[in-house]
Amino acid sequence: MCGETTISIPTPENTPGGGETVYALTKVDQERLVLLWGKQTGIPTVALRYSCTYGPRQSLFNPYTGVIAIFCTRLLNQQPPILYEDGGQTRDLCFVEDIAMANLLAATNDKLDGLPVNVGSGRATSVRDLAGIIAHQLGIAIPPIARGEFRPGEIRSLISDISRIRTIGYKPQTTLEQGIARYINWIRTQSAVEDYFSKAEAGLRAKGIVQSVQN
Repeated sequence: MCGETTISIPTPENTPGGGETVYALTKVDQERLVLLWGKQTGIPTVALRYSCTYGPRQSLFNPYTGVIAIFCTRLLNQQPPILYEDGGQTRDLCFVEDIAMANLLAATNDKLDGLPVNVGSGRATSVRDLAGIIAHQLGIAIPPIARGEFRPGEIRSLISDISRIRTIGYKPQTTLEQGIARYINWIRTQSAVEDYFSKAEAGLRAKGIVQSVQN
């Protein structure tokens, strides 16, 4: 509205959200349903809003499992990671053990009962930088490719404001670099890793979920 360049900031729980995709709308509806049910029944409930979660045992066979798994399988098959937009969009990536700790804290503390609660690392990483970190740790020097495509409804930046959950002792313990190293170590224990992304993306493009910026 002001014509200035936007600056990404952490998103607190009270940020208005209407659900701009079917996926997002289901999350909003589930959260409201659970919190309302808890209020009406008197049963303590907390709605944990996980950021992008990753870690060992995250499926390598599901092309929708997450960007880290997708980039790993692409590179291991000597294929470049595919970037939507310009690769500058950011995500808050949180290691699975930190997510597990957040669940334990929320389950054993009543301070956040009845509230939506962000769970993440509190750190923003661009998708392009993420591809570089993974390629470096795999030792595979294949640069990512941006083809001038995007997915409608995708947000440009995601940084979780984790101030609320910090009040019950939550503190992320695993850096992105450490977490990716542990994930890659797990991948190396698996059998042949295939690239399922190409076929899945073709289906998304055919359904209009992946579009060209020139359209």
